[in-house]
Amino acid sequence: MADPDLVLYHCPNACSQVAIYALEKAGAEYRVELVNLYQAQQQTAEYLAISPLGKVPLLMVDGKPLMENAAILTLIGALWPDAGVFPANPSPLTRAEMVGGMSFCGGTLHPLVRGIANPQRMTTGDVEPVREMSRRLFEKSVKYAEKRVTESGWWLGEQSVVDVYLNWVLSVAQRTGFSLVSFPHLSSLKDRLMAEPAFARMQAQEAEFSKTLGV
Repeated sequence: MADPDLVLYHCPNACSQVAIYALEKAGAEYRVELVNLYQAQQQTAEYLAISPLGKVPLLMVDGKPLMENAAILTLIGALWPDAGVFPANPSPLTRAEMVGGMSFCGGTLHPLVRGIANPQRMTTGDVEPVREMSRRLFEKSVKYAEKRVTESGWWLGEQSVVDVYLNWVLSVAQRTGFSLVSFPHLSSLKDRLMAEPAFARMQAQEAEFSKTLGV
């Protein structure tokens, strides 16, 4: 069966970079359409017609839109099960841990880091209480993540796309001034990932995409 036609809608520095890593890891053929979040392109009628929530990533699969990182990563892992996006031949428990890792990054850490970086998007009132509570809850969650990766260095006990998602959230937090000094296994996560060719290729693409958009 032929591989599907894949088009990823992406903005540099956004969480959609995790999907780029997965596609690179899988060795998939795909195209990237840049969406300039910095100029609110995601709110244009043209983009909202295919992505009603105005978010990235969005993956067009044979012309059909698929939203949400967890869904996109799950699809890529299923299409290329031996590529190493996720552990090969996972046990039922490991499969559940895969879902749990993506949920933790996308459903716990991501909203909290948004509350730190952009609290005005979370309230119509005073932003500082939102930022402060988000920071407290984020630090609590990071303590859990540090404990989780301490033994092997990886979320699932071996490298997977969950670690790339975790790295992205941590990188956003660091840009807000959040320090990882007290979390040595997390602070060294990017260095471990850089040894992975697919991760290095994703990083190189991000640099080029940033130049293209001038961000």
